[in-house]
Amino acid sequence: MPLDFEKVQGNVVFVRMSGKLHDADYKQSFLPAMEDLFKKWGALRILFIMEEGFAGWDLHGAWDELKFELKHMHDVIKVGVVGEEQWEGFMAKLSKLYTRANVRFFPPSELPEAREWITSGF
Repeated sequence: MPLDFEKVQGNVVFVRMSGKLHDADYKQSFLPAMEDLFKKWGALRILFIMEEGFAGWDLHGAWDELKFELKHMHDVIKVGVVGEEQWEGFMAKLSKLYTRANVRFFPPSELPEAREWITSGF
């Protein structure tokens, strides 16, 4: 499965991403789970872990991702992105333009630090 909730603990969510994400991935798994978490906790801390070989989104999946981010731009406290590719780091920087969340990119070798950072104080 391209989207997998590795861990949900309180308002902290770890999401593993692999392959290429499509509209169905968002509508059938990601969006319903995330909306439930926002209803329960109000604001979230999200760590996206982009697996080796993550190929991004198809056009509809990218649109779903953008709509989600714009809808919840004030509901996210922190966003961590763990990935290997330069474009993944660029996407993390780009998201800083439309969110109040503290956003940070980590290479895979810093996954333990990313996990610590996402759970630490504001």
